[in-house]
Amino acid sequence: MGNYSLNRGATKLWWIPLVTGILALAIGVWCLFSPLDTLTVLAWFFAAAITAAGVMNLAFGIANTQPHSNWGWSLALGLIEIICGIWLFMMPEAQLITVFIYTIALYLIFVTINAICEAFVLAGYARDWLAWMLLFLFAALVFAIIFLAGPIAGGIAVWLYIGISFIAFGLYRIILAFKLRKMSKLIRF
Repeated sequence: MGNYSLNRGATKLWWIPLVTGILALAIGVWCLFSPLDTLTVLAWFFAAAITAAGVMNLAFGIANTQPHSNWGWSLALGLIEIICGIWLFMMPEAQLITVFIYTIALYLIFVTINAICEAFVLAGYARDWLAWMLLFLFAALVFAIIFLAGPIAGGIAVWLYIGISFIAFGLYRIILAFKLRKMSKLIRF
């Protein structure tokens, strides 16, 4: 194959994107199959999941502090996710639903744009999967923007927009994890 210049630190923790991808996929599937559950339950579940994903991304960023490893984006994303999760936990229930609707749409847009940047950075190491990654990411971005454009009207179908966005983003993270694992085996020391 090739002699990759990507450092080992970026690929040795390949399982972290796998865990966050499985979390995102689980949330998406849960949204699709639980439309009658209240948004309050979904908001509490999201707060716990985003906090856990933040801890994972923070750990990933801290573990990859070598120069030129793009560790700052994972660190920043992890900090934003942790702050957002704690903020949602501290929110009074009366305001939680409205804040949750906007928070989840903005969160999905932010992490999807970040993931598009990740995909282009990693494209130099694995071009064969870039088209699939971008397809999943653009689907997540489009559904998040549709939801944010009309959250009150889309409130009836909130579970559908959020579910599809999370499933698409989760699939991206899972495939990314396996590509990182494969790249980890190809990197020479």
